[in-house]
Amino acid sequence: MRLVRMSLGALGPFPGEHTVDFDELGASGLFLLEGATGAGKSTLIDAVVFALYGKVASAGASEDRLRSAHAPAAAETYVDLTFATGAGLFRVRRTPAYPRPKQRGSGTTTQPAGVRLWRLTSPDAPGDLLSSRMDEVGLEIQRVVGLDRAQFVQTVVLPQGEFAAFLRADPEQRRSLLQKVFGTEVFDRVQQRLERMRADATRAVTEAEQVVARRVAQLCGAVGDLAAAPFDGSEVPLSELLASAPPAEAAALAGTVLDRLSQQAHRAQEQAEEAATQAATARTEHDRLREVAARVARRDALRREWTALEAETPSHTERSVRWEAAQVVERVWPWIEGERRAGEAMSGAADEHARARAAASPDLRAVVGEGDPDVVLKALDGELELCAATRERLKRAVALEDGLAARRDDLAARRESALAARGTVQREREELAELPGRRAGLVTQRDGARAAASGLAPAQVELAQAGTRLVAAREIAPLTEQLDVAEQSALAREEDARHAVDALARAHAARIAGIAGELAAQLVPGRPCAVCGSTEHPAPASHVRPTRAPEDPELAEAARAAAQDALQQAVTQVEVLRAAVAARREAAGGDAEQAERAVAAAQVAVSEARAAQDRVAELSREIETLDQDLADRRAAVADRASAIALDEERTEHLAARLAEDELEVLAAADGAPSARLRDEEFARRAGEARRWSAALRVLVDATDHHRTAERERDEALAAAGVALHDALRDRLPAGEIAALRHELDRYDRERARVGAALEAPELADLPDAVDGTVLARAQEALDAAQHRAEAGQREAAVLADRADATRTATADLASAVTELDAQRAAAAPVVRMANVATASGGAGTLTLATYVLGQRFEDLVAAANARLTGISDGRYELVRSAEREAVRTRRLGLAMQVVDHRTGVARDPRTLSGGETFYVSLCLALGLADVVTAEAGGVELGTLLIDEGFGALDAETLEVVLAELSRLRDGGRVVGVVSHVETLKTAIPERIEIRRRPDGASTLTVRA
Repeated sequence: MRLVRMSLGALGPFPGEHTVDFDELGASGLFLLEGATGAGKSTLIDAVVFALYGKVASAGASEDRLRSAHAPAAAETYVDLTFATGAGLFRVRRTPAYPRPKQRGSGTTTQPAGVRLWRLTSPDAPGDLLSSRMDEVGLEIQRVVGLDRAQFVQTVVLPQGEFAAFLRADPEQRRSLLQKVFGTEVFDRVQQRLERMRADATRAVTEAEQVVARRVAQLCGAVGDLAAAPFDGSEVPLSELLASAPPAEAAALAGTVLDRLSQQAHRAQEQAEEAATQAATARTEHDRLREVAARVARRDALRREWTALEAETPSHTERSVRWEAAQVVERVWPWIEGERRAGEAMSGAADEHARARAAASPDLRAVVGEGDPDVVLKALDGELELCAATRERLKRAVALEDGLAARRDDLAARRESALAARGTVQREREELAELPGRRAGLVTQRDGARAAASGLAPAQVELAQAGTRLVAAREIAPLTEQLDVAEQSALAREEDARHAVDALARAHAARIAGIAGELAAQLVPGRPCAVCGSTEHPAPASHVRPTRAPEDPELAEAARAAAQDALQQAVTQVEVLRAAVAARREAAGGDAEQAERAVAAAQVAVSEARAAQDRVAELSREIETLDQDLADRRAAVADRASAIALDEERTEHLAARLAEDELEVLAAADGAPSARLRDEEFARRAGEARRWSAALRVLVDATDHHRTAERERDEALAAAGVALHDALRDRLPAGEIAALRHELDRYDRERARVGAALEAPELADLPDAVDGTVLARAQEALDAAQHRAEAGQREAAVLADRADATRTATADLASAVTELDAQRAAAAPVVRMANVATASGGAGTLTLATYVLGQRFEDLVAAANARLTGISDGRYELVRSAEREAVRTRRLGLAMQVVDHRTGVARDPRTLSGGETFYVSLCLALGLADVVTAEAGGVELGTLLIDEGFGALDAETLEVVLAELSRLRDGGRVVGVVSHVETLKTAIPERIEIRRRPDGASTLTVRA
């Protein structure tokens, strides 16, 4: 993985936009990120990790710090990173979530986090957008880089606190990282696949054995009682023989059992068929005797029925006579009934005519008179025509008369409404004349409010500036107190550092004196010195035993380094606080009380301007509403005035028409109180004449119909030869006639049925009676034969079913044995290969994945030692440990120790000092890059970024480390060093310079 270019804006301490071209910066293979503590060096590493993974480099740190507090509110916070991997060239642009001003109104809203990923053909090409979804981009970047965030900060970007993580990690953590870096997960997957295949094969064999056991149990269940009995002279039951025998022998024994059961079933079937033949013969004889007895019983029953029918013959003859007479009456009854109904109709018509004539008025009866019906009908028709003609002439007058009252009321209401409407129009015209003056007053008020509202923007600016000054003024006092404490702490740390240097000097002097004294004590005149080789010893050092135990130089050096680090941190803290206090004083421009008064005054000005602004909007709405109301009301008044004039014209026309219609109605009444009363009188007279005429016509028709019905009745009786009184006597109800017919038909059917049955051939030549004991003995013989046949058939069926079940079970057992043999044959090579890969079953002590990864780890340790030997002057060497990596596993080989060749003791890496930990971890990181670059299919580590750690090195070690880093350009890799150590500034010309501005923000400059 190689960094190509990065742009960022409004990020951390950087309010502006900056671009870093890593290809140009790292052309020499080594560059420096330098600047004061807290200026933003680590922010660039956070930017790289955030662009790739959406999180900053340090674990547990929040992404909220990415938004620059110094940037303008509308500035976008983003990181745009171009990088190259073995999968190609990519560009990712990511923005964190941060507050921004609302586009409408006041206040802020949250700008959501976003990301976009492109695949590029060149760094300056636009590229193809792969995705803009958080989850998709995260998965794709992890795929093309080959590392997750935790692994990335241990191998590529090494931030503060994470640099030595790989050195101090436990073996299982190293395993996860190295698998990703070297791409050896495939061996783990192969090992896991072989383990699953072994488990599947073992399970298949076990399942096949279980199937064989179930088939044996199925066979024992199929043979029934035979399973519990000894077999072939053996004292052991058949079930135990089958269960204990090997699968192949059990299958052979099952075949023998099947043959024996088949023979037993065949013999039982032959015996059952013989018993069935005997039962059939007994059934034939029994059925013959039972049929004879049934025919004798049927003959006797028919004879009894015939005797009963002979006794019923007189009654049958009487019913026949009654039915024939009733049939004659039914034929003439319609004419008798018709004459009766016609007489009733004639009588009712005469009564109705009498009532209609009596209901007529005396004058109508006088005009019509009495006499011949035709004359009376003619007179009534004349009266009806007179009444109809008169009412037709009165129809218009009656209609006009009915509406006269409503028309008079409507006319009066119209005149009254017109008078009121004219008054309303006059009042509205007077009100409209007052509105223009009111509008002029509102316009004057709006202009005044507009002038007051124009001061809102200046007031807001003044309020923001006053607020900034107030915040700065309030922060001066606590920062001053912190500065005092920090200065005191720096003085104390300076004293501690001085004491530590003195102690280190004393320890070195004591050690040198002790070594010189020991060597002088060993000198012998005439023998060469072990140091210089001279045989003369003019001034040997004296060996003075110290009065107290000498100080350990290594412990003194560690104490000095710790004291120096503490001093550096204290001095840095003092510088930061001094700069902060100066910046706050400059920003405050006065004391806190003045700033508070300025804020209060600005707040009042802003409130008044906002109130004026709201008043402008309110007055504008009132003026607009007033203008619209004035136009609408003027139009409405004009429309109402026109409508009033038109209504008055219509009212006068209606008054003239009303006078004409009143005269017409008066003429039509012809002296009557009203035209309607005259019309109602003629309507009443016409109704009386109509009802009288209709009743008379009905009476005439009913009389004619009765005469005709009476004549037709007499003719029908004469044709039937029956008198009227006989017909009335012999007529029967319909139900009784049907009952007579039913009884006659029943007698005839029963007589024909019984006579035909007695003459049937099967009832001829029968004995007078049948002996019951003979039939009983035949039944007993049949029952015994059927019992023997059924018992034999059941036994044969049981044996046949048992033989069939045994045949199926034997075939299933043979198939199961065959499958077991096949599974065992297939499982053997799989189990052997899995045992080798997983180091189980005595196949070895290392798993396949551990062995392969151990070889890569050995290469890594060797590559790290190649640099570590030179940097540590041969003192330290990394070695693999035989420590087991986890409880109850066979993983060995990824544990690591540091051998100190001066003491010959192997140490845990966690016991190294800060400087030792730094350069040992650096050697591991560079060795990892060497090995991965040489591997095919692994992760490419083309860029390394190292944050801090160089301050823990002495000058000599630092020079060796720089020389080692400078040689990396030969391998095509680039190393970025983040530090503020002065020696590095002079040794590394390519750099990113980060400088803090007076306002607390930072800016960067790339020098390549």
